[in-house]
Amino acid sequence: MKRITRVRSGISLANTCVVFTCFLICFSGAVANEPTEKPNGGKFSYGKQGLQFDDGTGNNFVWFGARVQTRWANTRVTQDEIPGAPVSESSEFRLNRGRLKLGGHLLRPAFTFYSEYDFVDSRLLDLRATYKFSDRLSIRIGQWKSEFNRERIDSSGKQQFVERSVVTPWFTIDRQQAVMASGRLGKGSRGDTSYWFGWLSGAGRGGDTADADGLWMARAQWNFQGRVLGFSQSAISRPDKPTGSVALAAVTGKSAYTAFSSKGGGQLPGFVDGEPDQYRLEQVVLETAYQHRGFSWQQELHWKSVDDRLNGEKRRLFGGYAQAGMFFSEIIESLPEPLEFALRYARVDPDNNVSGDTEKEYTLASNWFFNGHRNKLTLDLSHVIRRQAPETDTSNRVRFQWDWSF
Repeated sequence: MKRITRVRSGISLANTCVVFTCFLICFSGAVANEPTEKPNGGKFSYGKQGLQFDDGTGNNFVWFGARVQTRWANTRVTQDEIPGAPVSESSEFRLNRGRLKLGGHLLRPAFTFYSEYDFVDSRLLDLRATYKFSDRLSIRIGQWKSEFNRERIDSSGKQQFVERSVVTPWFTIDRQQAVMASGRLGKGSRGDTSYWFGWLSGAGRGGDTADADGLWMARAQWNFQGRVLGFSQSAISRPDKPTGSVALAAVTGKSAYTAFSSKGGGQLPGFVDGEPDQYRLEQVVLETAYQHRGFSWQQELHWKSVDDRLNGEKRRLFGGYAQAGMFFSEIIESLPEPLEFALRYARVDPDNNVSGDTEKEYTLASNWFFNGHRNKLTLDLSHVIRRQAPETDTSNRVRFQWDWSF
């Protein structure tokens, strides 16, 4: 049996961000072609992100916000549930997520930063810095949710359902330490395209970059109507002009992990804790999204390959989901404007070598928006079927959630 060994040094996220921040501060000063305005008095205020401070020059702006998500469910399931794990039938009411957020821009609007901390599970989720050279090119470094697929990029506070689909744990790349270039080409034209290309650590949230050679990721998104559809579910703004996208993304590389979540790197069922570079991962996703006058749609189709280089095992996974939502007050004026209904279907084949081994989800949801996604109530009903020959496990889930940002 072949053993994979190597020696390399890890790069801490904090050190990487500090070096990059210093570089951008020097660079932004070097390329400045306009004199900095004289301060005319900073002020604190409350804005759309929370408490904010503007120094009055337009160059320095900082905001601080928080979000809490309380949930009741008739089954004990978390967003990090391992696929196929047994589920407790006891109901629960808990603070499911609690986030502290800090963001803004420093020295000039082009240099932005963002951090997010989950105080429920004591996790540093995001810590990143971005410099926007132009619409065509931005460079980002730090830790954040990789721009691989829309459902995972969409914040948990901007979801249409109480939780993401059963597809997510199998295919998400999730949060990684990374360096990413992105931009938008052909702005406003029929060929309007957004792109992302970069290197991910392959070690998951908070992981040591010495744990993997890393993953390469590329995403091309065609904004076919010349407008960019933001990473947010539900057509809350009821756009008069239709906005949609078609995206294709791919990931390839080696890692000690076969799955990722907000907990960090982990393993899919059937795989053991790996050594550095033990698993070669290859993934592709085809995605569509669309919003117009209260109607919203999004869909993903996933393919994933896991090659165990140590034990010679290969596995192929397939999966996907489709969901649609509607504010029916756009059709029937007597219905309440804040009320939205949505449907979702999802399916996963976790191993193409095993017949009849599938996971399916059917979910109906309703939302009541008090202040967009910043203050809303969500109720969803799910029927989940897990087939693992010769057994079939079915469960019905009822979940009610209040998500509030302040």
